Amino acid sequence: MPNRRLLAVMLIMATTAGCARWDRREPHRLDAWIGGSERRLVLAAGAPDAVHDLMSGGRILTWRRSYSEQQGGEVTTVTETRIVDGQTVLVPVTRQEPTFEFHYECTASFEIDAEGIVRGHKMSGNDCDSFLK
Repeated sequence: MPNRRLLAVMLIMATTAGCARWDRREPHRLDAWIGGSERRLVLAAGAPDAVHDLMSGGRILTWRRSYSEQQGGEVTTVTETRIVDGQTVLVPVTRQEPTFEFHYECTASFEIDAEGIVRGHKMSGNDCDSFLK
């Protein structure tokens, strides 16, 4: 029985240690904006979609980007061999591949302090890697 307890404790510790590694925040390329000026950020990204003033004198600037893209839908014509009235004939056959639509979006917010310096950022969406490239 003690061996099972030890095994269970080790399994829980290994699982917890593995999960803890996923909680660590990986550096993001937008971290380079931290410490930079609000002016440079706005010049690079354009006018923000929303501005929220903070009681501290700072503010939150938010950009929202979204677009859709279609892929597929190509029409091709191929020649197939068919038997018509006992004779082999070549028949043109037109096919259309299915069309898929993909939707991409990103909401990026930057915290600006009262002196106009970027202090942090937060992003959400499935296409934030393209923001400020």
